[in-house]
Amino acid sequence: MLERGALKLVAVHCPAFAIAVTRWGEGVVLPSVAIPKQEIKGANGAGDAFAAGMLYGIHEGWSVGQSLRLAHATAAASLRSISTTGAVLPWRDCLALADKWDSRDY
Repeated sequence: MLERGALKLVAVHCPAFAIAVTRWGEGVVLPSVAIPKQEIKGANGAGDAFAAGMLYGIHEGWSVGQSLRLAHATAAASLRSISTTGAVLPWRDCLALADKWDSRDY
C-alpha cells in the first residue's frame, strides 16, 4: 500500500493487535487492551474510535507507537457503550483505562 500511493503510514487493527508501518520503514506491532468481558457493551464505533485515537496522536506529533497505544485505548474505552461515542473519554482517561486493564496476550 505504501509503494502504490502517497501514504506515509498504514495502520491495520483487529481485536487482538494492531500493526503500523511507515514509508520510512518504522514498524510497530502492539497488542490490544485486555478489556474485561463484563465491561464490553457493544462494538459500534470501536474502529472509528481506534482511528480517532491514532489520528490524534499523529496530529500531536507523537511517535507511531504512542499513537497506536492511544488508538487501542480509545477503542477499548468505546466498547463500554452500545452507542458509537457514549463511552469515549478524554485521551488521558482512555490511556488510564488501558493501563488499568493492561495488554492482551496475542
